[in-house]
Amino acid sequence: MAEWNEAAKARNEFADLFESLDDSQQATTSLSSAWDARGVLCHLTSFTEATAFGFMKHLAKGKFNFDQVSQNMVNEMSDRSSEDVVAALRKNAAKGAPMPGFPEAMTTSDVVIHTQDVRRPLGLAESTSPELVQATLNFLTTAKQAKQMVDLKPMTNVRLEATDSDWAFGTGAVINGTSEALMMALANRPVLDELSGEGLANWT
Repeated sequence: MAEWNEAAKARNEFADLFESLDDSQQATTSLSSAWDARGVLCHLTSFTEATAFGFMKHLAKGKFNFDQVSQNMVNEMSDRSSEDVVAALRKNAAKGAPMPGFPEAMTTSDVVIHTQDVRRPLGLAESTSPELVQATLNFLTTAKQAKQMVDLKPMTNVRLEATDSDWAFGTGAVINGTSEALMMALANRPVLDELSGEGLANWT
């Protein structure tokens, strides 16, 4: 299996972020409200350790509810030290998905979004490479697998334009924002106050 270099970069950047956090910060609830920063770490790491057979068992146990499957996989890592989990994430950073149908760009996008889920509530400086944010924007707006992560219906008749790069997508009334803010809005995170433009009226 080919190494996933882009996913590896995103995973290592998350590991760098997590290792910079103190105990209180690690326990802070992320924007993915089911988890604190350690929960997000376990979520991202669990998919690097899962085998195809093991993942199928998790799917069956979680009755094919992906949120429940993810939570069950996180729960299984609860007894491991954070140091051990971070080391595992770094060791397996370039590993592909346990099942076919999960492209590298989908994994990269999941990691990049969850990195911001942890960083933003703590008010920390940007910690994701701009090229990874742009790759995530491209995936969320053009890949068929993105429907598993976002609902593009609110984007009907709007054009997204980044204020910090030349990235844009769609046609219609314009919504402006930083690349990161646009990405997090697509991921249904509470960032609409960071956006502007006539198109916001169409974002329903």
